[in-house]
Amino acid sequence: MDTNRRMWLLLGAFALLFGVIACTLDEKPDGAQYWWQARGPVVPHDSFPTDCTLCHQGETWREIRTDFVYDHAKETGYALEGAHAAAECLRCHNDRGPAEMFAGRGCRGCHEDVHKGTLGNDCSSCHDQESFKAKDQIAKHNLTRFPLVGAHAATECFRCHPGAQVGQFQPADTECVACHTADLARATNPDHATNGWTQDCDRCHIPTDWGGAAFNHSWWPLNGAHAAANCTDCHGGGVFVGTPNDCYDCHQTDYANSTSPDHAALGISTNCKQCHNTSTWDGAHFNHFGIVDGCVNCHLADFQGTTNPDHVAMGLSTSCEQCHGTSTWLSGEFDHAGISNGCVNCHQADYNGTTNPNHAATGYGTDCESCHGTNGWTNVTFGHLGITNGCLTCHQTDYTSTTSPNHAGTGIGTNCEQCHDTLDWNNAVFDHTGITNGCVTCHQTDYNNTTSPNHAALGLGTTCQTCHDTVDWNNGTFDHTGVTNGCMSCHMPEYNATTNPKHSTAGFGTDCQTCHDTVDWNNGQFNHTQFPITSGKHKNFDCIECHLAPPNYIQFSCTHCHEHKKSSMDNEHQGVNNYTWTSNGCYACHPDGKE
Repeated sequence: MDTNRRMWLLLGAFALLFGVIACTLDEKPDGAQYWWQARGPVVPHDSFPTDCTLCHQGETWREIRTDFVYDHAKETGYALEGAHAAAECLRCHNDRGPAEMFAGRGCRGCHEDVHKGTLGNDCSSCHDQESFKAKDQIAKHNLTRFPLVGAHAATECFRCHPGAQVGQFQPADTECVACHTADLARATNPDHATNGWTQDCDRCHIPTDWGGAAFNHSWWPLNGAHAAANCTDCHGGGVFVGTPNDCYDCHQTDYANSTSPDHAALGISTNCKQCHNTSTWDGAHFNHFGIVDGCVNCHLADFQGTTNPDHVAMGLSTSCEQCHGTSTWLSGEFDHAGISNGCVNCHQADYNGTTNPNHAATGYGTDCESCHGTNGWTNVTFGHLGITNGCLTCHQTDYTSTTSPNHAGTGIGTNCEQCHDTLDWNNAVFDHTGITNGCVTCHQTDYNNTTSPNHAALGLGTTCQTCHDTVDWNNGTFDHTGVTNGCMSCHMPEYNATTNPKHSTAGFGTDCQTCHDTVDWNNGQFNHTQFPITSGKHKNFDCIECHLAPPNYIQFSCTHCHEHKKSSMDNEHQGVNNYTWTSNGCYACHPDGKE
């Protein structure tokens, strides 16, 4: 019994020792130049130097000298770059044949073409020597007959190229309906299939957004009021074929209900566009060409409704063409030839209605021709010759109504001629000589009404002369010395009005001084501190290359440019805490744009 036990113990120890030796022999050493049994036969050394110690050391052929360096570019003329620099020598130099033979075939000499020749033989057009991961797929795809823009830029390759997961890229149909058959079937408002809209989706849709299509109604342009009409206003019951296109077909009720004038009673044509346009139904322009009399046949109501003057009461003729033309009804030209007095016979109402000044109250005579001519009623010329004072007699209302400044409230005298002349009442010139302060006494209203900026709300002082002068009120110059922040207190309107880019939409902060200075508001310098775009691989990128939905610059995308195959990224990031396949996730781990 003891003998058998000792035998099994010896056998177990021998097996353990054999396993340790075998594992040791099969263990893969570090270093590209090392060899181990799993790699098979060693490449023949016939052409190598006979001094083995140039490369080897120790008691076995497996141990390479620690100071061994082989300059592959110098010795062979072929530089090992990228992943090739770390590749084991036996990957290329083995018993398959001379490495030169395989190198002459290019990448395909060593690497399997998973694309099966569908993408050509020039692997370097998509790959580099760093890794097999394709670079710049979006930019490369834009050189094809179907550039990836809008929603297509974020679509995974296999959606259009089945088999793309394993590198198979067969040519795809570029017609929209080839991929969007299901969307076409769901389009019921309006029903695309019923109306025969089954091809050329890009006539109405764009790749940015499937919704919000704009139908090109070029065969019957929708302009004027028609541009705001709903489709159902003309196309009832969802029928879009065979709709009549004559105005009268839709507007027969409008024609029948017309009263000024009554179209049907007067036998006016049903060809509506002779007088009307599509902008507005009212304000038609009737072509009076050839009509020189008989206006009252259509315009009797206009004649009877006149008030200034009352044509009926004054017994004016119904031969309208004597005073009116066909261009506009209101531009009547009464022939005053030979009339040199008696104006008040027609213009009594005008005399009684005067307010500036009130002729009756001021005692002006009714001999209108003293001041007025027959060319224009308001083109009056009052003879101020010899009048050098007493303006207030006629201009009390003007004085009392002043607001800028309020003459009565400010205590300005009623001797108008000190500032005004007889040529133009508004052409006043106030002599500011000697006035160096107290501006607000007259200019309180100007101060209160300021908006850019609002002086009162911001608590700006009423010492106007600090910024303004007496030459030009609007030529204010604010001294920004010492102002380094708080710009928004005055410049909120400028912030809200920005358009290139619109700061509020883009999420720009209101700390203006970050980009602007006090010398020139438009000389803004944006510092893209959140992400480096002045150096590295992202240097000189245009905004649109990362911000795909301008003017929204808060949103950005990484996955549309970089490897956007989710499965590959999931495998590469196994074990990475908080990894998510999103652009925000990319930025969280790579805020400097580096791997």
